[in-house]
Amino acid sequence: MMYSGKLPVVFESGGKEYQFHSDFREWIRFESLITNSDVPEIVRDTLALKLVFAGKIPDNMLDAIEFMMWFYGGGHPKKDTSDDKRDNTKSCLETRRVYDFEYDFEFLYAAFLEQYGVDLIEVPYLHWWKFRAMFKGLHDCRLTEIMGYRGADIDNDDMPDSRKAFLLDMQELYELPVSLTERRRIAKARAYFNA
Repeated sequence: MMYSGKLPVVFESGGKEYQFHSDFREWIRFESLITNSDVPEIVRDTLALKLVFAGKIPDNMLDAIEFMMWFYGGGHPKKDTSDDKRDNTKSCLETRRVYDFEYDFEFLYAAFLEQYGVDLIEVPYLHWWKFRAMFKGLHDCRLTEIMGYRGADIDNDDMPDSRKAFLLDMQELYELPVSLTERRRIAKARAYFNA
């Protein structure tokens, strides 16, 4: 986050200012909503707009949606990966979820308290961008250890079998919950390959 000045708390569109939630709690909910494949895509944007703009949803919804994604990303422009020719394995590894703020909240809470002295339950307000920066700066804690297990590439041929077995056990132990939609896709894929 390279930002000078005040952190954004107002969205401007069409000559109007719209207040929006900038506290980390709402953006954790936002992330949970936009990554939940059980929520139909057709209603996801509307639900996100209602969550973020508690007062009045901006007149230009497309600008508001673009703004939400920009703000969610910490003010960085979205990376264009349309021309990326990566193979499926690498792409899958890069998009593997290694954390879930809600599911991992106990570890997140402990890490913030230990490393920053910030009580995420008691803190009255913490701007999303500050929270993101602090989350990215976490190190040497249980949460980052678990994230390392979840993201570990066990297909490395140079890795000893004992290490692979350990990582598989840790990935199973700390596996993130799978949505109903994802479970159905997995069941269909298994049925197809086992047919």
